[in-house]
Amino acid sequence: MNGERYAVRTGIAVVGVIALVLGLPRLAYAPYHTQPSQPPAASGSPLDAARKQLDTARTHAGFATSAGSLSGVHQHAGHAVNCLVGNKDKRFDRQWGNPCEGQGSGALVDLKAAGTRAAEALKITDEAARVGTDTLSAKDVGTAQAGAKKLAGLLDSALKALR
Repeated sequence: MNGERYAVRTGIAVVGVIALVLGLPRLAYAPYHTQPSQPPAASGSPLDAARKQLDTARTHAGFATSAGSLSGVHQHAGHAVNCLVGNKDKRFDRQWGNPCEGQGSGALVDLKAAGTRAAEALKITDEAARVGTDTLSAKDVGTAQAGAKKLAGLLDSALKALR
């Protein structure tokens, strides 16, 4: 009888551990990859859309700077680049997904549409897209993290230029 109880308790414990192991990685991944529904960018100005996309790109550049692996840095730098260039640009890479979907047409596209008021931010964002693309071609985590740090700094500057 004690042997049967032990077997049942052990079985329940094993099932619990398996459930935790399979479920925790999904929970860790979900919070910043699940984007809230955004109203279409057409409902706001191009400048508002650009701000949203720059903010999202900056968030992912921050994730990239603290990622512990090359693939992690690349993933988040890819998110940032996709937010900057928009899905119609040749630099847009579908493998990274589009965390800015529904926020606008790409920060660069929307900054161009915003005109002279966004000229300085456009210049900085164009450089940020170049740095982000370079970061994606880095072959070691240290170089990639340094690129992500530079990308994050440029995005901070672009957002400041829009104030």
